[in-house]
Amino acid sequence: MLINEDTPVGSSVTQLLARDLDNDRLVFGVVGEEASRFFAVESVTGVVWLRQPLDRETKSEFTVEFSVSDSQGVIKGTVNIQVGDVNDNAPRFHNQPYSVRIAENTPVGTPIFIVNATDPDQGAGGSVLYSFQPPSSFFAIDSGRGIVSVIRGLDYEITQAYQLQVNATDQDKSKPLSTLANLAITITDMQDMDPVFINLPYSTNIYENSPPGTTVRMITAIDQDKGRPRGIGYTIVSGNTNSIFALDYISGALTLNGPLDRENPFYSTGFILTVKGTELKDDRTPSNATVITTFNILVIDINDNAPEFNSSEYSVGIPELAQVGFALPLFIQVQDKDEGFNSVFEVYLVGNNSNHFIISPTSIQGKADIRVRVAVPLDFETIPRYEFSLFANESMPDHVGFARVKINLINENDNRPIFSQVLYNVSLFENVTVGITVLRVHATDNDVGSYGKVSYFFSDDPDRFSLDKDTGVITLIAWLDFEMTQRYTLTVIARDGGGEETTGRVRINILDVNDNVPTFQKESYLGALRENEPSVTQVVRLRAADEDSSPNNQITYNIVQASAFRSSFDISVSEGYGVISVTRPLDYEQVSNGVIYLTVMAKDAGVPSLNSTVPITIEVFDENDNPPTFSRPSYVITVMEDIMAGATVLFLNATDLDRSREYGQESIIYSLEGSSHFRINARSGEITTTSLLDREAKSEYILIVRAMDGGVGHNQKTGIATVNITLLDINDNYPMWKDDPYFINLVEMTPPDSDVTTVVAVDPDLAENGSLVYSIRPPNKFYSLNSTTGKIRTTGVMLDRENPNPQEAELMRKIMISVTDRGRPPLRATGSATVFVNLLDLNDNDPTFQNLPFIAEVPEGLPAGSSIFQVVAIDLDEGLNGQVTYHMQVGMPRMDFLINSSSGLINSTAVLDRERISEYYLRVVASDAGVPSKSSTSTLTVRVLDVNDENPTFFPAVHNISLPENIRRDFKVIRLNCTDADVGLNAELSYFITGTKYSYMAPPPWSSGNAGNGMGTD
Repeated sequence: MLINEDTPVGSSVTQLLARDLDNDRLVFGVVGEEASRFFAVESVTGVVWLRQPLDRETKSEFTVEFSVSDSQGVIKGTVNIQVGDVNDNAPRFHNQPYSVRIAENTPVGTPIFIVNATDPDQGAGGSVLYSFQPPSSFFAIDSGRGIVSVIRGLDYEITQAYQLQVNATDQDKSKPLSTLANLAITITDMQDMDPVFINLPYSTNIYENSPPGTTVRMITAIDQDKGRPRGIGYTIVSGNTNSIFALDYISGALTLNGPLDRENPFYSTGFILTVKGTELKDDRTPSNATVITTFNILVIDINDNAPEFNSSEYSVGIPELAQVGFALPLFIQVQDKDEGFNSVFEVYLVGNNSNHFIISPTSIQGKADIRVRVAVPLDFETIPRYEFSLFANESMPDHVGFARVKINLINENDNRPIFSQVLYNVSLFENVTVGITVLRVHATDNDVGSYGKVSYFFSDDPDRFSLDKDTGVITLIAWLDFEMTQRYTLTVIARDGGGEETTGRVRINILDVNDNVPTFQKESYLGALRENEPSVTQVVRLRAADEDSSPNNQITYNIVQASAFRSSFDISVSEGYGVISVTRPLDYEQVSNGVIYLTVMAKDAGVPSLNSTVPITIEVFDENDNPPTFSRPSYVITVMEDIMAGATVLFLNATDLDRSREYGQESIIYSLEGSSHFRINARSGEITTTSLLDREAKSEYILIVRAMDGGVGHNQKTGIATVNITLLDINDNYPMWKDDPYFINLVEMTPPDSDVTTVVAVDPDLAENGSLVYSIRPPNKFYSLNSTTGKIRTTGVMLDRENPNPQEAELMRKIMISVTDRGRPPLRATGSATVFVNLLDLNDNDPTFQNLPFIAEVPEGLPAGSSIFQVVAIDLDEGLNGQVTYHMQVGMPRMDFLINSSSGLINSTAVLDRERISEYYLRVVASDAGVPSKSSTSTLTVRVLDVNDENPTFFPAVHNISLPENIRRDFKVIRLNCTDADVGLNAELSYFITGTKYSYMAPPPWSSGNAGNGMGTD
C-alpha cells in the first residue's frame, strides 16, 4: 500500500474488511508500539487513519500488523505500507561556511571554488541545480557541478570582497524548493596603482628672514594599492631656483636650504615647485609608479630695507627765466624695496634757499619719481647755483635715504632737442619680466655746453614704464596684461639744458600669451534623448570662451569621462559650439537610473595649452522595446480531477526588461483563454479553477496566457505562454512514468554505490494496487536499482567512457527500467522508462603515440623547411581532454627541427649536414588540453644519410722535398695524408700524380699514399 508522506494527520488511508460467518460483532485494531504511534483503527468500522506525520526520508516503509477479533478469538494480518515521496526537502549545503581568497589579477575563466548541496528527495525533486541570487557580474557558477569561475576582470581598489548568495534549487516541476548559502570571496591586492598626494594643495608662505633648515611644508603621498602599500620617495622636479629648498627623500619634509631675500628678483615673485612621489620597491629602489604635483610658495616681506634714491647726487641747469611751477629735468626716483606698510616713507628738501623749490610727492609708498619744481621766480644774478640735501625718512630712525641736488641757472638757450624718429614702435609679450629694457629713445640738441645736454621725461607718469632721463632707456616696471591693454602710447619729452622741450611718441604693442583658461558659459549642461534614438543625434550644445587672442583662444572640445556608453558619444565643433552627439542607439535598461554623466574638457591652442571642464547630465527616456517574457514558453502541470472549485492551479510570472513604471514589470496585466473552467488574476498571474472538473469528460486543458505591458496600440508588447493541465484519475490506472525519459550527467569512473538518479512512476490506485516495484530490464551490470524507491546506483563495475566494447558502451549509457504494481494480477506500465546517461569525460587517458619510437632516415643537404616526419598521437578522451598538441623537449640539437603543435609535422629549420651531426634524438611530447594536462613522451631518431658532398683534403697541403740525384729507382719519397669527411664508398680515396713526367705513384692499390721515383735522376 502507498501513502504519500504529505498525507494530513487524521486522514483515512484505508479500511479493513472482515467477515464472520457467525455474525458476531467484530473489533478491529492495530498491533505493535511503532504501528500504534502512526496509525489508528476505528474498532467498529475498520477505517484506518493517520495519527502522526510521515517522513519518507526518515522512514520509507512500514510493516503494520492489524487484528480483528470476535468473542471466539483473534486473527492478525500484515500489511506493507510504502511511504510515497513528495518534494518536501530543500537542498542542503555541505562544508559551510564557504570562503575563498583570490588575487585581483586572476584570469577570466579560472575556477576558484566548488559548492556542494544534496537533496534527499527522489527523482527531479532530488536533482540540484546551482545559481547566484542575484546574478553576479564578476563570477559564474556551473549549474550542474557547482564550480565557481571568474567571468570578468577584478580590481582590488574598487572591490576588496564579494558576498555572493548561492541558490541550490531542486528540479521538482510543481513545487521546486531552494536553499541559499553565502560565499565570501576575498580579493588580494596586486601592485597596479600609482601613488596619490594627500592634503593638497601644498601652496604656502614663508618669511624672507626664515633661517636655513626651516620646515616649509610636509609633502605626503600614499600608495593606492591598499593591500600591501609601498613606501614613497620624494624628489623636486622643477622650480627649485638656486636649490633654495631641500626635500627629504623618505619623510617628504620640504625645508629651506639657504638664506632668502624677497627683494632678490629671483625670489620676489615666489616659487612654483613641482615635486614627484615615487613608489619604492622592497629593496628601496624606485619603481615606475609615480605622481607629480605643482604648488606655489610665496616669500613674505619684512622691513629690512631703507629708502634709496636712484642716485646719490642730482645736478641740473635750468634757465633763469624758468616759470614758477617749472619741473626741473631731473630723473629722481626713490624706492623702498620692501612692500606694503614696510615701504611707506616721507621725502623733503633741506638746505639754504631750499624754499625756492618744491618737491612732489612728499608721502610715498614703495617707489616714486620725485619732481622738483620752481617755487619762486629765479634770478641768475642773485643766485646762480643751488645745492640741497634730499632726505627720505621712514618711521624707523636708521632707515633714511639721502641724496644731493645741485641746480645751476643758465642764461640762454635757442635750440630745441630733436628726436631721431617721429614715432618709436616696439612689441612686447605680455609675460615679459619686469625690469626689461623696452627701447632707447634718442634726441639731439645743436646747442653746446649745458644747453646741448638732453634729458628725457614722460609727459605723464605711466604706471608700467620708467624712462632714464640721461640715456633715454624705457624700462618695464610693472606686469603687462594683454587682456586689459593691448597698446600703450607714451609721450616722451626731450629737454635740453636750457629748458627747451620736444615731444616724441612711443607706441608699445602688447602681444598675447596663453594665460587665460577657457570658461564655459554655464556651470553645467543638461540634455535628453530617448533610447534607441538613431545616430547621429544632437544631444547638447555648449560653448566656452577664452579671453586670449588667436590662436590662444582657439578652443577644442573632447569628452574626458562618461558614466556609461563612452564610445556612443562624440563631440564636434559647429559654429563655435561644442556639439555632443550620440553615435549609436542607447539601451535605457543598461543606464543606471536612466541618467548618463559626462565630463567635457575645453582646451585652448596655446603652448602649453590650458583647459577647463564642465559636467553634462543626459537623461535617457525609456522606450517600450522589451516584451514581457515568461520564465518558460510552456507549463505542464497535473491536478487531481476532484480539485475544488476556486483552488489555485498555478502561479505564472512574466518579466519585462523595461525598467520604467510605464512599460516595465509593474505595468504587466495577464489574460487567459482556452477554457471557461479556469481564470487568471490579471495582476498576480494566479490561475484558479472556476468549477468542478471531470476527467472522464475532459482529461487535458491547454490554456493560452498573455502578459501585456503598459504600451498603447502598436507600441504595446505581449508575451505568450501555454499552460498544459492534465487531470489525474483516482482509480483503475496502470503505473505511469513521471519523468520518462531521464537525462543524467554522470562523470566516468564514478565510485561504486554512488547515486545516479531516482526514477519515479505513479499509480493513483490505493493499497497494493498503488504500491510499485521497479526492475532493470534487460539486466545491466553497471547499475543497481532499489526495487522500492527507484533509486539507481553504480555497481562495482568501472564506468569507462572510452570502453571500446559497443555492447558495454550502450549499457553504460542507457538503462531500461520497468515498473509493476503489487495488484493481483499485477499491472505493468505500458512502456519502460529510459535513463539516458551522458558520461562526462575525465582526463584519464594519456595521449598515445601511434608511430613512435621510430627511426627516420633523410639524406643530408635537404633545404631548410623540408618535411622530415609526421608524429601521430591520439587521446581517447573528448573535447579539450582529447585535444592533442605537440612540442619537443628543450635541449640540443632541438634547434635544427621545428614541430607543428597541431599537426605534429616535423620540419627542418637548417640544412642537415651528416659530417656535423649524423643522428638526432628528438624527444617529442604529446600533451592534451585537460586540467591538469596529461602527456606522453617518445623518441624520434632522425638518421642523416651521407651524400658525397665533401672533397678529400691533404694535410699538409704542400710538401717541400729535397732528393739527391743518384737515388735509386722505386725509392719511397713521401707518405701523403689525405682525409674525406664522407663515409662508405664516398670516403674511399684513390691517389694520382699530375703535372710531371718523372714521378709516379705506387701501383694499385693507390690508397697507401706512397710517392716513389720511377726513373733515375740527373
